[in-house]
Amino acid sequence: MAGQVKETGRSHWKSRFGFVLAAAGSAVGLGNIWKFPYITGENGGGLFVLIYLVCILLVGLPIMIAEIMIGRAAQKQPVGAFEELNGGKTVWSAAGWMGVLAGFIILSFYIVVAGWSMDYTLKSIVNFTQPIEKEAAAETDLYIATTDMESMQNYLIDRRLADQARMGESLLEREISKRQLEEFSRFQAAVAAADDSEEASRRLLTDPELEKTVTHVNAIQKQIDELREGIEEQVRADVTGITDEVLFQQVKMEKRRELVLSKVGVTFGNLYTNGWQSLMWAFLFMALTVGVVAGGVSAGIERACQILMPTLFALICTMVLYGAFQPGFSAAVSFVFSPDPSRLKPSGVLEALGHAFFTLSLGMGAMMTYGSYQSTKTGLFKEALMITFLDTLIALLACLMIFPITFSYGQEPTAGPGLVFMSMPLAFAEIGTGGMLLSILFFGLLFFAALTSALSLLEVCASYLIDQKDWSRPQAALATGIITLLVAVPSAFDGDPDTLLGTWHADYGKGFFDTVDHLASNWMLPLGGLLIAVYAGWVMPRKLQEAEVEDTPSWMFQGWLFVIRIVAPALVVVVLLQKVGIFDVDELVSRF
Repeated sequence: MAGQVKETGRSHWKSRFGFVLAAAGSAVGLGNIWKFPYITGENGGGLFVLIYLVCILLVGLPIMIAEIMIGRAAQKQPVGAFEELNGGKTVWSAAGWMGVLAGFIILSFYIVVAGWSMDYTLKSIVNFTQPIEKEAAAETDLYIATTDMESMQNYLIDRRLADQARMGESLLEREISKRQLEEFSRFQAAVAAADDSEEASRRLLTDPELEKTVTHVNAIQKQIDELREGIEEQVRADVTGITDEVLFQQVKMEKRRELVLSKVGVTFGNLYTNGWQSLMWAFLFMALTVGVVAGGVSAGIERACQILMPTLFALICTMVLYGAFQPGFSAAVSFVFSPDPSRLKPSGVLEALGHAFFTLSLGMGAMMTYGSYQSTKTGLFKEALMITFLDTLIALLACLMIFPITFSYGQEPTAGPGLVFMSMPLAFAEIGTGGMLLSILFFGLLFFAALTSALSLLEVCASYLIDQKDWSRPQAALATGIITLLVAVPSAFDGDPDTLLGTWHADYGKGFFDTVDHLASNWMLPLGGLLIAVYAGWVMPRKLQEAEVEDTPSWMFQGWLFVIRIVAPALVVVVLLQKVGIFDVDELVSRF
Protein backbone atom coordinates (compact mmCIF):
# COMPACT_ATOMS: atom_id res chain seq x y z
CA MET A 1 0.00 0.00 0.00
CA ALA A 2 1.16 3.57 -0.71
CA GLY A 3 0.86 4.57 2.92
CA GLN A 4 2.79 1.59 4.29
CA VAL A 5 5.81 2.49 6.45
CA LYS A 6 8.85 0.30 5.93
CA GLU A 7 10.92 -1.16 8.72
CA THR A 8 13.37 1.72 8.43
CA GLY A 9 10.71 3.96 9.94
CA ARG A 10 11.02 6.39 7.01
CA SER A 11 8.00 8.61 6.49
CA HIS A 12 5.82 7.87 3.47
CA TRP A 13 2.86 9.40 1.70
CA LYS A 14 -0.48 8.12 2.89
CA SER A 15 -1.75 7.72 -0.66
CA ARG A 16 -0.55 7.83 -4.24
CA PHE A 17 -2.96 10.72 -4.90
CA GLY A 18 -1.37 12.62 -2.02
CA PHE A 19 2.04 12.16 -3.63
CA VAL A 20 0.77 13.34 -7.02
CA LEU A 21 -0.78 16.45 -5.47
CA ALA A 22 2.35 17.24 -3.47
CA ALA A 23 4.64 16.71 -6.47
CA ALA A 24 2.33 18.73 -8.71
CA GLY A 25 2.34 21.43 -6.03
CA SER A 26 6.13 21.44 -6.18
CA ALA A 27 6.02 21.90 -9.95
CA VAL A 28 3.19 24.44 -9.90
CA GLY A 29 4.60 27.68 -8.58
CA LEU A 30 5.39 31.23 -9.54
CA GLY A 31 6.95 29.83 -12.71
CA ASN A 32 3.49 28.81 -13.94
CA ILE A 33 1.41 31.77 -12.77
CA TRP A 34 4.00 34.52 -13.17
CA LYS A 35 6.81 33.51 -15.53
CA PHE A 36 5.12 31.30 -18.13
CA PRO A 37 2.50 33.90 -19.18
CA TYR A 38 5.04 36.68 -19.59
CA ILE A 39 7.62 34.61 -21.51
CA THR A 40 4.75 33.35 -23.68
CA GLY A 41 3.89 36.99 -24.35
CA GLU A 42 7.50 37.92 -25.08
CA ASN A 43 7.83 35.01 -27.53
CA GLY A 44 4.69 35.61 -29.52
CA GLY A 45 2.22 33.14 -28.06
CA GLY A 46 0.94 30.14 -30.03
CA LEU A 47 4.02 28.59 -31.62
CA PHE A 48 6.01 29.07 -28.41
CA VAL A 49 3.29 27.21 -26.48
CA LEU A 50 3.28 24.37 -29.01
CA ILE A 51 7.07 23.99 -28.82
CA TYR A 52 6.87 24.16 -25.03
CA LEU A 53 4.45 21.23 -24.99
CA VAL A 54 6.75 19.18 -27.22
CA CYS A 55 9.71 19.99 -24.96
CA ILE A 56 7.72 18.91 -21.91
CA LEU A 57 7.36 15.47 -23.50
CA LEU A 58 10.96 15.20 -24.75
CA VAL A 59 12.81 16.62 -21.73
CA GLY A 60 10.60 17.40 -18.76
CA LEU A 61 8.66 14.15 -18.44
CA PRO A 62 11.63 11.77 -19.00
CA ILE A 63 13.84 13.56 -16.46
CA MET A 64 10.97 13.68 -13.96
CA ILE A 65 10.58 9.91 -14.29
CA ALA A 66 14.34 9.56 -13.73
CA GLU A 67 14.31 11.72 -10.58
CA ILE A 68 11.36 9.91 -9.02
CA MET A 69 12.88 6.55 -9.97
CA ILE A 70 16.19 7.32 -8.25
CA GLY A 71 14.53 8.63 -5.08
CA ARG A 72 12.04 5.78 -4.89
CA ALA A 73 14.70 3.10 -5.42
CA ALA A 74 17.09 4.58 -2.85
CA GLN A 75 14.51 5.74 -0.27
CA LYS A 76 16.86 8.67 0.37
CA GLN A 77 17.13 12.36 -0.40
CA PRO A 78 19.48 13.48 -3.25
CA VAL A 79 22.84 13.30 -1.44
CA GLY A 80 22.21 9.90 0.13
CA ALA A 81 20.36 8.45 -2.87
CA PHE A 82 23.40 8.01 -5.10
CA GLU A 83 25.45 6.53 -2.24
CA GLU A 84 22.66 4.10 -1.44
CA LEU A 85 22.30 2.91 -5.04
CA ASN A 86 26.07 2.56 -5.51
CA GLY A 87 26.71 0.87 -2.18
CA GLY A 88 28.99 3.58 -0.81
CA LYS A 89 30.73 6.85 -1.63
CA THR A 90 30.49 7.89 -5.26
CA VAL A 91 31.30 10.89 -7.41
CA TRP A 92 27.63 10.93 -8.44
CA SER A 93 26.81 12.36 -5.01
CA ALA A 94 27.89 15.67 -6.58
CA ALA A 95 24.60 15.64 -8.50
CA GLY A 96 22.74 15.27 -5.21
CA TRP A 97 24.73 18.05 -3.58
CA MET A 98 24.04 20.29 -6.55
CA GLY A 99 20.32 19.65 -6.15
CA VAL A 100 20.33 20.46 -2.44
CA LEU A 101 22.40 23.60 -2.96
CA ALA A 102 20.28 24.73 -5.92
CA GLY A 103 17.09 24.26 -3.91
CA PHE A 104 18.59 26.25 -1.04
CA ILE A 105 19.69 29.15 -3.28
CA ILE A 106 16.41 29.25 -5.21
CA LEU A 107 14.39 29.26 -1.98
CA SER A 108 16.44 32.19 -0.66
CA PHE A 109 15.15 34.53 -3.38
CA TYR A 110 11.90 32.68 -4.04
CA ILE A 111 10.59 33.62 -0.59
CA VAL A 112 11.16 37.29 -1.41
CA VAL A 113 8.89 37.13 -4.48
CA ALA A 114 6.43 34.97 -2.52
CA GLY A 115 6.44 37.65 0.16
CA TRP A 116 5.50 40.22 -2.47
CA SER A 117 2.48 38.08 -3.34
CA MET A 118 1.44 38.20 0.33
CA ASP A 119 1.95 41.96 0.36
CA TYR A 120 -0.21 42.41 -2.74
CA THR A 121 -2.89 40.12 -1.34
CA LEU A 122 -3.18 42.40 1.70
CA LYS A 123 -3.06 45.46 -0.56
CA SER A 124 -5.93 43.97 -2.56
CA ILE A 125 -7.98 43.36 0.58
CA VAL A 126 -7.71 47.06 1.46
CA ASN A 127 -8.44 47.90 -2.22
CA PHE A 128 -5.15 49.69 -2.87
CA THR A 129 -6.03 50.51 -6.49
CA GLN A 130 -9.07 52.59 -5.50
CA PRO A 131 -7.16 55.69 -4.29
CA ILE A 132 -4.76 55.28 -7.22
CA GLU A 133 -7.67 55.23 -9.64
CA LYS A 134 -9.32 58.27 -8.01
CA GLU A 135 -6.09 60.26 -8.06
CA ALA A 136 -5.48 59.34 -11.70
CA ALA A 137 -9.05 60.32 -12.60
CA ALA A 138 -8.61 63.74 -10.96
CA GLU A 139 -5.31 64.35 -12.77
CA THR A 140 -6.90 63.24 -16.05
CA ASP A 141 -9.74 65.72 -15.64
CA LEU A 142 -7.20 68.45 -14.92
CA TYR A 143 -5.27 67.49 -18.06
CA ILE A 144 -8.36 67.66 -20.27
CA ALA A 145 -9.48 70.94 -18.72
CA THR A 146 -6.13 72.72 -19.13
CA THR A 147 -4.57 71.24 -22.30
CA ASP A 148 -5.08 72.73 -25.75
CA MET A 149 -6.80 70.70 -28.46
CA GLU A 150 -3.72 70.26 -30.66
CA SER A 151 -1.69 68.85 -27.76
CA MET A 152 -4.46 66.41 -26.90
CA GLN A 153 -4.68 65.30 -30.53
CA ASN A 154 -0.92 64.76 -30.67
CA TYR A 155 -1.04 62.85 -27.40
CA LEU A 156 -3.72 60.50 -28.72
CA ILE A 157 -1.86 60.09 -32.02
CA ASP A 158 1.33 59.13 -30.19
CA ARG A 159 -0.48 56.60 -28.00
CA ARG A 160 -2.32 54.97 -30.90
CA LEU A 161 0.79 54.97 -33.05
CA ALA A 162 2.76 53.21 -30.33
CA ASP A 163 0.03 50.60 -29.89
CA GLN A 164 -0.46 49.87 -33.58
CA ALA A 165 3.22 49.90 -34.51
CA ARG A 166 4.38 47.79 -31.57
CA MET A 167 3.74 44.40 -33.13
CA GLY A 168 5.33 45.27 -36.46
CA GLU A 169 8.35 46.80 -34.75
CA SER A 170 8.69 43.74 -32.56
CA LEU A 171 8.73 41.44 -35.59
CA LEU A 172 11.39 43.54 -37.29
CA GLU A 173 13.50 43.81 -34.14
CA ARG A 174 13.56 40.03 -33.92
CA GLU A 175 15.85 40.10 -36.96
CA ILE A 176 18.55 41.82 -34.87
CA SER A 177 20.57 39.48 -32.67
CA LYS A 178 21.66 40.35 -29.17
CA ARG A 179 25.30 40.65 -30.26
CA GLN A 180 24.41 42.96 -33.15
CA LEU A 181 22.34 45.17 -30.85
CA GLU A 182 25.20 45.45 -28.36
CA GLU A 183 27.73 46.26 -31.10
CA PHE A 184 25.45 48.87 -32.64
CA SER A 185 24.85 50.49 -29.24
CA ARG A 186 28.61 50.76 -28.66
CA PHE A 187 29.06 52.22 -32.12
CA GLN A 188 26.39 54.85 -31.54
CA ALA A 189 27.81 55.80 -28.15
CA ALA A 190 31.34 56.20 -29.54
CA VAL A 191 30.18 58.29 -32.50
CA ALA A 192 28.00 60.50 -30.29
CA ALA A 193 30.96 61.22 -27.97
CA ALA A 194 33.28 62.25 -30.80
CA ASP A 195 33.74 65.87 -31.92
CA ASP A 196 33.72 64.80 -35.56
CA SER A 197 31.01 62.16 -35.87
CA GLU A 198 31.67 61.48 -39.56
CA GLU A 199 35.37 60.83 -38.97
CA ALA A 200 34.58 58.69 -35.92
CA SER A 201 32.14 56.64 -37.97
CA ARG A 202 34.66 56.23 -40.80
CA ARG A 203 37.32 54.97 -38.40
CA LEU A 204 35.06 52.48 -36.65
CA LEU A 205 33.55 51.12 -39.84
CA THR A 206 36.94 50.02 -41.14
CA ASP A 207 36.08 46.87 -39.14
CA PRO A 208 34.20 44.68 -41.71
CA GLU A 209 32.13 42.86 -39.07
CA LEU A 210 31.05 46.12 -37.44
CA GLU A 211 30.21 47.63 -40.81
CA LYS A 212 28.05 44.61 -41.61
CA THR A 213 26.27 44.93 -38.25
CA VAL A 214 25.67 48.69 -38.61
CA THR A 215 24.38 48.25 -42.17
CA HIS A 216 21.99 45.50 -41.05
CA VAL A 217 20.67 47.41 -38.04
CA ASN A 218 20.25 50.62 -40.05
CA ALA A 219 18.28 48.68 -42.68
CA ILE A 220 15.96 47.29 -40.01
CA GLN A 221 15.61 50.74 -38.44
CA LYS A 222 14.68 52.18 -41.85
CA GLN A 223 11.93 49.57 -42.20
CA ILE A 224 10.66 50.46 -38.72
CA ASP A 225 10.63 54.16 -39.60
CA GLU A 226 8.73 53.45 -42.82
CA LEU A 227 6.27 51.30 -40.89
CA ARG A 228 5.65 54.08 -38.38
CA GLU A 229 5.26 56.68 -41.13
CA GLY A 230 2.63 54.59 -42.87
CA ILE A 231 0.71 53.96 -39.66
CA GLU A 232 1.08 57.56 -38.46
CA GLU A 233 -0.56 58.94 -41.59
CA GLN A 234 -3.66 56.82 -41.05
CA VAL A 235 -3.74 57.40 -37.29
CA ARG A 236 -3.42 61.16 -37.72
CA ALA A 237 -6.27 61.17 -40.24
CA ASP A 238 -8.46 59.14 -37.87
CA VAL A 239 -7.77 61.33 -34.83
CA THR A 240 -8.18 64.67 -36.59
CA GLY A 241 -11.47 63.47 -38.05
CA ILE A 242 -13.24 62.70 -34.77
CA THR A 243 -15.49 65.11 -32.89
CA ASP A 244 -14.33 67.00 -29.82
CA GLU A 245 -16.54 64.87 -27.58
CA VAL A 246 -15.04 61.61 -28.88
CA LEU A 247 -11.54 63.08 -28.58
CA PHE A 248 -12.13 63.99 -24.94
CA GLN A 249 -13.46 60.49 -24.17
CA GLN A 250 -10.55 58.69 -25.82
CA VAL A 251 -7.90 60.99 -24.36
CA LYS A 252 -9.49 60.53 -20.94
CA MET A 253 -9.26 56.73 -21.20
CA GLU A 254 -5.66 56.73 -22.49
CA LYS A 255 -4.41 59.34 -20.02
CA ARG A 256 -6.09 57.65 -17.08
CA ARG A 257 -4.53 54.28 -17.97
CA GLU A 258 -1.12 55.89 -18.36
CA LEU A 259 -1.36 57.56 -14.96
CA VAL A 260 -2.70 54.45 -13.20
CA LEU A 261 0.13 52.34 -14.64
CA SER A 262 2.67 54.92 -13.51
CA LYS A 263 1.24 55.03 -9.99
CA VAL A 264 0.99 51.24 -9.76
CA GLY A 265 4.64 51.16 -10.80
CA VAL A 266 5.46 53.56 -7.98
CA THR A 267 3.60 51.27 -5.55
CA PHE A 268 5.67 48.27 -6.61
CA GLY A 269 8.81 50.40 -6.58
CA ASN A 270 8.10 51.38 -2.98
CA LEU A 271 7.96 47.70 -2.04
CA TYR A 272 11.00 46.71 -4.09
CA THR A 273 13.18 49.47 -2.69
CA ASN A 274 12.12 48.89 0.93
CA GLY A 275 14.35 46.03 2.04
CA TRP A 276 12.90 45.80 5.54
CA GLN A 277 9.35 45.46 4.22
CA SER A 278 10.40 42.77 1.73
CA LEU A 279 12.29 40.95 4.48
CA MET A 280 9.29 41.10 6.82
CA TRP A 281 7.05 39.40 4.24
CA ALA A 282 9.79 36.87 3.43
CA PHE A 283 10.04 36.06 7.15
CA LEU A 284 6.28 35.50 7.45
CA PHE A 285 6.23 33.32 4.36
CA MET A 286 9.21 31.30 5.58
CA ALA A 287 7.66 30.85 9.02
CA LEU A 288 4.55 29.38 7.42
CA THR A 289 6.64 27.09 5.19
CA VAL A 290 8.74 25.86 8.12
CA GLY A 291 5.59 25.13 10.13
CA VAL A 292 4.16 22.91 7.41
CA VAL A 293 7.41 21.03 6.71
CA ALA A 294 8.01 20.51 10.44
CA GLY A 295 4.61 18.80 10.60
CA GLY A 296 5.92 15.85 8.60
CA VAL A 297 5.51 14.28 5.18
CA SER A 298 1.93 13.04 5.47
CA ALA A 299 0.60 15.19 8.34
CA GLY A 300 2.32 18.35 7.10
CA ILE A 301 3.19 18.53 3.39
CA GLU A 302 0.63 16.04 2.05
CA ARG A 303 -2.24 17.43 4.12
CA ALA A 304 -1.36 21.03 3.18
CA CYS A 305 -1.18 20.20 -0.54
CA GLN A 306 -4.52 18.38 -0.36
CA ILE A 307 -5.98 21.73 0.71
CA LEU A 308 -3.81 24.13 -1.28
CA MET A 309 -3.89 22.44 -4.69
CA PRO A 310 -7.70 22.12 -5.03
CA THR A 311 -8.01 25.69 -3.73
CA LEU A 312 -5.45 26.90 -6.24
CA PHE A 313 -7.23 25.08 -9.08
CA ALA A 314 -10.61 26.49 -8.02
CA LEU A 315 -9.21 30.03 -7.90
CA ILE A 316 -7.60 29.83 -11.31
CA CYS A 317 -10.76 28.33 -12.85
CA THR A 318 -12.79 31.18 -11.34
CA MET A 319 -10.43 33.72 -12.92
CA VAL A 320 -10.53 31.90 -16.28
CA LEU A 321 -14.33 31.84 -16.14
CA TYR A 322 -14.35 35.59 -15.55
CA GLY A 323 -11.95 36.07 -18.46
CA ALA A 324 -14.21 34.01 -20.74
CA PHE A 325 -16.83 36.75 -20.54
CA GLN A 326 -14.37 39.54 -21.33
CA PRO A 327 -14.17 41.09 -24.82
CA GLY A 328 -10.50 40.13 -25.09
CA PHE A 329 -11.04 36.40 -24.51
CA SER A 330 -11.15 35.40 -28.18
CA ALA A 331 -7.99 37.42 -28.85
CA ALA A 332 -6.33 35.71 -25.87
CA VAL A 333 -7.26 32.22 -27.08
CA SER A 334 -5.98 33.05 -30.56
CA PHE A 335 -2.75 34.46 -29.11
CA VAL A 336 -2.08 31.39 -26.95
CA PHE A 337 -3.15 28.63 -29.34
CA SER A 338 -2.60 29.98 -32.88
CA PRO A 339 0.99 29.32 -34.05
CA ASP A 340 2.64 32.23 -35.87
CA PRO A 341 6.26 31.50 -36.90
CA SER A 342 6.96 35.18 -37.56
CA ARG A 343 6.61 36.00 -33.86
CA LEU A 344 9.16 33.49 -32.57
CA LYS A 345 12.93 34.01 -32.63
CA PRO A 346 15.14 30.89 -32.70
CA SER A 347 16.19 31.63 -29.12
CA GLY A 348 12.51 31.38 -28.18
CA VAL A 349 12.69 27.65 -28.96
CA LEU A 350 15.43 27.25 -26.36
CA GLU A 351 13.45 29.45 -23.97
CA ALA A 352 10.56 26.99 -24.31
CA LEU A 353 12.94 24.07 -23.81
CA GLY A 354 14.53 25.67 -20.76
CA HIS A 355 11.23 26.58 -19.14
CA ALA A 356 9.83 23.09 -19.80
CA PHE A 357 12.77 21.81 -17.79
CA PHE A 358 12.61 24.31 -14.93
CA THR A 359 8.83 24.48 -14.51
CA LEU A 360 8.67 20.85 -13.34
CA SER A 361 11.07 21.46 -10.41
CA LEU A 362 13.73 19.32 -12.07
CA GLY A 363 17.43 19.38 -11.30
CA MET A 364 16.98 20.58 -7.71
CA GLY A 365 16.24 17.25 -6.03
CA ALA A 366 12.60 18.02 -5.24
CA MET A 367 11.11 15.15 -7.25
CA MET A 368 13.85 12.81 -6.03
CA THR A 369 13.09 13.70 -2.40
CA TYR A 370 9.34 13.38 -2.85
CA GLY A 371 9.86 10.10 -4.72
CA SER A 372 11.84 8.74 -1.77
CA TYR A 373 8.72 8.98 0.39
CA GLN A 374 6.94 6.42 -1.79
CA SER A 375 6.91 2.77 -0.79
CA THR A 376 5.32 1.30 -3.92
CA LYS A 377 7.06 -0.07 -7.01
CA THR A 378 4.22 0.57 -9.43
CA GLY A 379 2.63 3.42 -11.33
CA LEU A 380 5.82 5.47 -11.91
CA PHE A 381 5.10 6.48 -15.51
CA LYS A 382 1.44 7.15 -14.77
CA GLU A 383 2.27 9.32 -11.75
CA ALA A 384 4.88 11.34 -13.65
CA LEU A 385 2.41 11.85 -16.49
CA MET A 386 -0.29 13.06 -14.08
CA ILE A 387 2.11 15.49 -12.40
CA THR A 388 3.27 16.83 -15.76
CA PHE A 389 -0.31 17.14 -16.99
CA LEU A 390 -1.42 19.11 -13.93
CA ASP A 391 1.59 21.43 -14.14
CA THR A 392 1.08 22.08 -17.87
CA LEU A 393 -2.68 22.51 -17.50
CA ILE A 394 -2.25 25.18 -14.83
CA ALA A 395 0.39 26.98 -16.92
CA LEU A 396 -2.03 27.15 -19.87
CA LEU A 397 -4.92 28.17 -17.62
CA ALA A 398 -2.72 30.94 -16.24
CA CYS A 399 -2.42 32.33 -19.76
CA LEU A 400 -6.19 32.12 -20.24
CA MET A 401 -6.58 33.86 -16.87
CA ILE A 402 -4.17 36.74 -17.52
CA PHE A 403 -4.33 37.47 -21.26
CA PRO A 404 -8.12 38.04 -21.57
CA ILE A 405 -7.83 40.71 -18.88
CA THR A 406 -4.73 42.31 -20.41
CA PHE A 407 -6.25 42.36 -23.90
CA SER A 408 -9.59 43.66 -22.62
CA TYR A 409 -8.09 46.53 -20.65
CA GLY A 410 -5.45 47.81 -23.00
CA GLN A 411 -2.39 46.06 -21.57
CA GLU A 412 0.41 44.36 -23.44
CA PRO A 413 1.00 40.58 -23.24
CA THR A 414 4.69 41.39 -23.73
CA ALA A 415 4.91 43.40 -20.52
CA GLY A 416 7.57 41.03 -19.14
CA PRO A 417 8.09 40.39 -15.41
CA GLY A 418 5.95 43.44 -14.56
CA LEU A 419 2.90 41.70 -16.05
CA VAL A 420 1.84 40.44 -12.61
CA PHE A 421 2.77 43.23 -10.23
CA MET A 422 2.07 46.20 -12.52
CA SER A 423 -0.13 45.41 -15.53
CA MET A 424 -2.60 43.20 -13.67
CA PRO A 425 -3.27 45.74 -10.87
CA LEU A 426 -3.90 48.35 -13.57
CA ALA A 427 -6.44 46.04 -15.20
CA PHE A 428 -8.14 45.43 -11.84
CA ALA A 429 -8.38 49.20 -11.36
CA GLU A 430 -9.96 49.48 -14.82
CA ILE A 431 -12.54 46.83 -14.00
CA GLY A 432 -14.06 48.95 -11.23
CA THR A 433 -16.78 47.01 -9.43
CA GLY A 434 -15.49 43.50 -8.87
CA GLY A 435 -11.88 44.48 -9.49
CA MET A 436 -11.08 44.34 -5.79
CA LEU A 437 -12.37 40.76 -5.48
CA LEU A 438 -10.51 39.65 -8.60
CA SER A 439 -7.32 41.22 -7.26
CA ILE A 440 -7.70 39.31 -3.98
CA LEU A 441 -8.30 36.05 -5.86
CA PHE A 442 -5.37 36.61 -8.21
CA PHE A 443 -2.72 37.48 -5.64
CA GLY A 444 -4.08 34.87 -3.25
CA LEU A 445 -3.60 32.39 -6.10
CA LEU A 446 0.01 33.53 -6.48
CA PHE A 447 0.55 33.01 -2.76
CA PHE A 448 -0.85 29.46 -2.79
CA ALA A 449 1.25 28.54 -5.85
CA ALA A 450 4.39 29.92 -4.21
CA LEU A 451 3.73 28.03 -0.98
CA THR A 452 3.31 24.61 -2.62
CA SER A 453 6.66 25.03 -4.37
CA ALA A 454 8.43 26.43 -1.31
CA LEU A 455 7.43 23.37 0.70
CA SER A 456 9.34 21.09 -1.67
CA LEU A 457 12.37 23.39 -1.79
CA LEU A 458 12.62 23.49 2.00
CA GLU A 459 12.01 19.74 2.23
CA VAL A 460 14.97 19.03 -0.07
CA CYS A 461 17.29 20.91 2.29
CA ALA A 462 15.72 19.67 5.53
CA SER A 463 15.68 16.03 4.38
CA TYR A 464 19.46 16.11 4.08
CA LEU A 465 19.80 16.94 7.78
CA ILE A 466 17.15 14.34 8.66
CA ASP A 467 18.67 11.49 6.60
CA GLN A 468 22.39 12.23 6.76
CA LYS A 469 22.75 13.93 10.16
CA ASP A 470 19.91 12.21 12.02
CA TRP A 471 18.27 15.49 13.05
CA SER A 472 14.63 15.56 14.11
CA ARG A 473 12.26 16.97 11.50
CA PRO A 474 11.32 20.11 13.51
CA GLN A 475 15.01 20.86 14.14
CA ALA A 476 15.93 20.37 10.49
CA ALA A 477 13.04 22.47 9.20
CA LEU A 478 13.71 25.32 11.63
CA ALA A 479 17.49 25.37 11.07
CA THR A 480 17.12 25.26 7.30
CA GLY A 481 14.48 27.98 7.41
CA ILE A 482 16.64 30.30 9.52
CA ILE A 483 19.72 29.84 7.33
CA THR A 484 17.67 30.37 4.18
CA LEU A 485 16.16 33.55 5.61
CA LEU A 486 19.63 34.90 6.42
CA VAL A 487 20.79 34.19 2.87
CA ALA A 488 17.60 35.88 1.60
CA VAL A 489 18.53 39.20 3.25
CA PRO A 490 20.63 40.48 0.31
CA SER A 491 17.85 39.55 -2.14
CA ALA A 492 15.26 41.35 -0.01
CA PHE A 493 17.45 44.47 0.02
CA ASP A 494 18.40 44.15 -3.66
CA GLY A 495 16.44 47.25 -4.67
CA ASP A 496 17.07 49.22 -1.49
CA PRO A 497 19.38 52.18 -2.25
CA ASP A 498 20.77 52.06 1.30
CA THR A 499 21.85 48.42 1.15
CA LEU A 500 25.39 47.46 2.11
CA LEU A 501 25.66 45.67 -1.26
CA GLY A 502 25.17 48.88 -3.20
CA THR A 503 28.21 48.22 -5.40
CA TRP A 504 27.15 44.66 -6.23
CA HIS A 505 25.44 45.66 -9.48
CA ALA A 506 28.48 47.58 -10.68
CA ASP A 507 30.78 44.65 -9.87
CA TYR A 508 28.65 41.81 -11.25
CA GLY A 509 26.58 43.56 -13.92
CA LYS A 510 23.32 42.65 -12.18
CA GLY A 511 21.78 42.90 -8.71
CA PHE A 512 22.25 40.25 -6.03
CA PHE A 513 18.75 38.88 -6.65
CA ASP A 514 19.44 38.42 -10.37
CA THR A 515 22.93 37.05 -9.66
CA VAL A 516 21.74 34.15 -7.50
CA ASP A 517 18.84 33.53 -9.89
CA HIS A 518 21.30 33.37 -12.79
CA LEU A 519 23.62 31.06 -10.84
CA ALA A 520 20.86 28.60 -9.96
CA SER A 521 18.77 28.73 -13.14
CA ASN A 522 21.52 28.97 -15.75
CA TRP A 523 24.16 26.75 -14.20
CA MET A 524 23.05 24.55 -11.31
CA LEU A 525 19.66 23.31 -12.53
CA PRO A 526 20.79 22.40 -16.07
CA LEU A 527 23.91 20.69 -14.76
CA GLY A 528 21.92 18.85 -12.11
CA GLY A 529 19.34 17.75 -14.65
CA LEU A 530 22.03 16.64 -17.08
CA LEU A 531 23.78 14.54 -14.42
CA ILE A 532 20.49 12.96 -13.37
CA ALA A 533 19.66 12.06 -16.98
CA VAL A 534 23.11 10.55 -17.58
CA TYR A 535 23.04 8.61 -14.30
CA ALA A 536 19.52 7.25 -14.79
CA GLY A 537 20.21 6.30 -18.41
CA TRP A 538 23.75 4.99 -18.30
CA VAL A 539 24.90 4.30 -14.73
CA MET A 540 21.92 3.17 -12.65
CA PRO A 541 21.88 -0.66 -12.48
CA ARG A 542 19.40 -2.14 -14.94
CA LYS A 543 17.80 -4.37 -12.29
CA LEU A 544 16.99 -1.29 -10.17
CA GLN A 545 15.48 0.46 -13.17
CA GLU A 546 13.32 -2.53 -14.04
CA ALA A 547 12.22 -2.97 -10.42
CA GLU A 548 10.79 0.56 -10.47
CA VAL A 549 8.85 0.02 -13.71
CA GLU A 550 7.72 -3.58 -13.24
CA ASP A 551 4.16 -2.68 -14.28
CA THR A 552 5.24 -0.70 -17.37
CA PRO A 553 5.16 -2.21 -20.92
CA SER A 554 8.62 -3.04 -22.26
CA TRP A 555 8.24 -0.78 -25.31
CA MET A 556 7.45 2.19 -23.09
CA PHE A 557 10.44 1.55 -20.87
CA GLN A 558 12.74 1.16 -23.89
CA GLY A 559 11.41 4.41 -25.35
CA TRP A 560 12.08 6.23 -22.09
CA LEU A 561 15.57 4.73 -21.90
CA PHE A 562 16.42 6.03 -25.38
CA VAL A 563 15.14 9.53 -24.61
CA ILE A 564 16.85 9.76 -21.22
CA ARG A 565 20.14 8.46 -22.65
CA ILE A 566 20.32 10.45 -25.88
CA VAL A 567 17.60 13.03 -26.52
CA ALA A 568 17.18 14.68 -23.12
CA PRO A 569 20.92 15.10 -22.36
CA ALA A 570 21.56 16.54 -25.84
CA LEU A 571 18.76 19.08 -25.51
CA VAL A 572 19.77 20.05 -21.96
CA VAL A 573 23.35 20.62 -23.17
CA VAL A 574 22.04 22.93 -25.91
CA VAL A 575 20.01 24.89 -23.35
CA LEU A 576 22.99 25.07 -21.01
CA LEU A 577 25.30 26.37 -23.74
CA GLN A 578 22.77 29.03 -24.75
CA LYS A 579 22.03 30.05 -21.15
CA VAL A 580 25.67 30.55 -20.20
CA GLY A 581 26.48 32.43 -23.41
CA ILE A 582 28.67 29.87 -25.17
CA PHE A 583 26.72 30.58 -28.35
CA ASP A 584 23.78 32.68 -29.48
CA VAL A 585 21.31 30.64 -31.50
CA ASP A 586 19.79 33.79 -33.04
CA GLU A 587 23.24 34.73 -34.30
CA LEU A 588 23.89 31.26 -35.68
CA VAL A 589 20.57 31.08 -37.51
CA SER A 590 21.03 34.58 -38.96
CA ARG A 591 24.21 33.42 -40.71
CA PHE A 592 22.36 30.84 -42.78
